[in-house]
Amino acid sequence: MKYVEIARFSSRLEAETVGHALDQYDIPFVVQSPDIGIFGPGMTGASPLGASLRVPEDRVEEVEELLTCVVRPLAEGEDAEPSPGGSTG
Repeated sequence: MKYVEIARFSSRLEAETVGHALDQYDIPFVVQSPDIGIFGPGMTGASPLGASLRVPEDRVEEVEELLTCVVRPLAEGEDAEPSPGGSTG
């Protein structure tokens, strides 16, 4: 199953929180953050490179609709950049 980035957040905590909102819809998710090891597993603050929320490719449309109140969905081919407030948009 291929996972694709749906949003980027300024911290792993934010990405995990939004990801767990998908639990009630049985939508799996993965949070990736390239520098989380620098700060350790207890790090909950902003990360210089942000944290990526990824969902299965075949669930992207459903997730975009569910999360419109939380994040701005990425446009086709758009690279997600962490924003100062957390969510993209």
